[in-house]
Amino acid sequence: MEFLLLWWDNLDDALCATRHLAPKILGFLLAFALFALTGFALMLAPQATLAAIGLMLSASLYDYWRRRRAELANND
Repeated sequence: MEFLLLWWDNLDDALCATRHLAPKILGFLLAFALFALTGFALMLAPQATLAAIGLMLSASLYDYWRRRRAELANND
């Protein structure tokens, strides 16, 4: 009986740790899936994939530039 109680306690601890780390695990799996999908897309259609990556990067750089200008304008 004591063996089952110890086993159940260890299982409960593992489930609580898994529930606590679930967002990090899912985030890692999502990032890995996007990385693999990008590599696969680069092999199938390199021009379109590079254009999409460039569009996303330029949009993020433009947003950073816009926020930086607004921050500098507020400081003056």
